[in-house]
Amino acid sequence: MVITRRPGPLEVRVRGAGAGELPLDERNLLCRAMAGGLATLDGLLVECTNRIPMGSGLGSSSAAVCAGLVAANALGGLRWSPDELLRRATELEGHADNAAACLEGGIVAVSPDPVRARRIPPPDGLAFCVVVPAARVSTERARKALPAAVPLRDAADTLARAVGLVLALGEGRLDDLPALLPDRLHEPYRGPLCPGLEALRGVAADGLLGVTISGSGPSMLMWCHREAVGAVAAAARTALGAAGVEAEVRVERAAPQGVRARWGGTEQTRLARAVG
Repeated sequence: MVITRRPGPLEVRVRGAGAGELPLDERNLLCRAMAGGLATLDGLLVECTNRIPMGSGLGSSSAAVCAGLVAANALGGLRWSPDELLRRATELEGHADNAAACLEGGIVAVSPDPVRARRIPPPDGLAFCVVVPAARVSTERARKALPAAVPLRDAADTLARAVGLVLALGEGRLDDLPALLPDRLHEPYRGPLCPGLEALRGVAADGLLGVTISGSGPSMLMWCHREAVGAVAAAARTALGAAGVEAEVRVERAAPQGVRARWGGTEQTRLARAVG
């Protein structure tokens, strides 16, 4: 995102994901986030290049919210603390998990009340294949797929694995991940909304640590040893093709840092925002 100060009303331009769909005025989620800290958006040209697919479970709305808040913080000289940025992002998003990852980078553990984020440096040897099906699933639909209650044994099992997962990631014990990634709280119910999930779980590739749903889906994450991620991606494409599932397979790593703002141009007329 690049923001330029110039005379005139607010103008929003969008390239990439969401171009032709997202509003190009103050209704844009990024602008709504900025408006919470700035007296006016007049005089701003906001140019967005979106690389995160929408409705995919990859946190596109959190990315917009956090970019807007960080931009407002810099443009307005507001000096919001990291905790304040997270609080505001949580209010706009309704939950803190994606927002915390956007702001902090890496891998985060989030506590809900009060909202706090603890960053876990990504293990050097960890990489991901991100599988993005052509189909979209709204967050509302994904939430409706969840039952009102779950068996106590499922909650206890998932909680124990979650604690173990945080410890294993923090200590870089990647070979412990296959036993810690299974989930009983949402994946059994949201799995049918994720085309290709069973095909991916049937992939037998050296270095593959496990397959999980990304956010509320339908995107999926294939957790891998870094040196194996290319072979895993190739095996994933083969499996998806055999299952007749149209999807994009991306090779990614956890971002080393969260959203940042930096000034450029003459007399601080331009604000460029980049995500690490």
